[in-house]
Formats: sequence, structure tokens, C-alpha cells
Amino acid sequence: MFSKILAGLIVVFLIIMIGFFISTLDVPDMPERKDNQLSQEDVEMVKEWIKENASTYTQRGGFDLEHLRTVIVEENIFELSFSFQSNYAGYGPKKDDEVAAQVITDHTIVVILKEGDVVSAITDEKYDEIKEELIEMEETKEEEEETMKVRLYFYSIKEGLEEISFVEREFLIPEDEKLYTLSRLIEGPTKEEQEKGYQTAIEEGVKINSLYIEDSVAYADFSYKLDASGSARVTMIRDQIEKTLLQFNNVSEVIISIEGETEEILQP
Repeated sequence: MFSKILAGLIVVFLIIMIGFFISTLDVPDMPERKDNQLSQEDVEMVKEWIKENASTYTQRGGFDLEHLRTVIVEENIFELSFSFQSNYAGYGPKKDDEVAAQVITDHTIVVILKEGDVVSAITDEKYDEIKEELIEMEETKEEEEETMKVRLYFYSIKEGLEEISFVEREFLIPEDEKLYTLSRLIEGPTKEEQEKGYQTAIEEGVKINSLYIEDSVAYADFSYKLDASGSARVTMIRDQIEKTLLQFNNVSEVIISIEGETEEILQP
């Protein structure tokens, strides 16, 4: 009986010793799983890729690039969404004959990262940053071919007097027709229109910070370059902006601000 108890104790002792010995061995750590998480270094790498390779960002004055979210597509494949703003409207490299509107534009870029490599980068679901081309949407093709006519109010000098008058332009219906129209106004008259005597009181380099409609009131905020002095010029600037926006049926009043301020701006 005693010998059986002693044998049992010896077995227990040996098991404890073997466990202790194994615990002291230098067993290498298991490699970190990459199929269910993404490191901050990877996120920063993608941000640098955007800053260096996404032409809508690099050539349209991109800034304020922020990581929004990451979605696991499958093992070692991630979908990363970022937001950024640009100083100029449009997508991709600016063409030599393109007159890009100076307007702060919000963008969202979705990047697919596969095994550490960027394999896809799409901005606003419209522009492929790798192929550098717009993505054609079959279902909206007919809609994109529809055009609209708008009036842009400039001024001209007739018999020695300055008076507000308009030119009419036709273009493909944009996503935001009011913002697009106002952007064309800020750009000023074309060379052909200038030859016909049309001028603008709005200084070159003015940017549209925001434009929204609420209760039939158009709130238009501009950069500081819009500000001016002199009663004639101030009146012209206000008339150009107001008349251009008041042509739309759902706009009955226009409030102009500069960097968020409505008081003490555009004073004679």
C-alpha cells in the first residue's frame, strides 16, 4: 500500500518537473496574425501613397487627408476609406487647356490594400487614381448627356456707363448645378466674352468656401479675396453673385459672407 502511494507521488513530481522544464524553454512567439487587423504603420503607408500617387490629391491641391475606417475584405485584403479636400474642382491631372474652378471640394477615396500593396484607389466612386481615368456608369450615361443653360452676370461698359448684363452658357448637367454655375462666374468671362466687352468685378483667385440652400435662401461663403472697397465695385460684386444665383427657381434670397463673416464686408 505504501509503495503504491510512493509511486504515485513520484509520478506527480515528475509531471511537475517536466512542466517546469518546458516552461523555461525559449519558445519563439507565434507570428502576429495579419488577416484580421491592420497596423497604424500600414495606414500611414497608404496615406503616403495617396499623397504621392493620387493625382486628384497631388494636382488639385489636396489637403486635410484623414483616415475614416478600415474594412476587412478577406485574409490580407483591406478596404481603407479616407477623406480629403482639394482647392480645385475636378479629378486627376489638370490638362493644359483646362480652367479648373478654384473651389474647396470634399472627396472620399477608397483604397484596397492586398498583402501590403495598393491594388485599387477610387475617388468619389467616379475616378480611378491608378488608371487615371473616370469610371463610366452605364446607368447614368443618358443623364450625363443632358445639358442645361445658365446665365452668368458680368458687367459691360456702354456709352461710358458700367451696367450689369449676362452671358448665356450651356453645359452638361453637373451634380451641383448652383455650385458649378457660381464657380464659372468666379472664373470670369472667357476670352471671347471679354472681346465682346464683358468684364468682372470679382478679383482673380477668389475661392468658394461653401454654398448651400436653406428655406429658399442661398448662403454663399467666399475666401477673403472677395472683399473690396469702393461703392461701384462692391455693388457690382454683389449684383454679379446675387443675380447669378437668383435665376434658380428655389432661390429667392442670397446672403454673402467672407470666411464666415457677413458684417463689415463689401463695404463702399
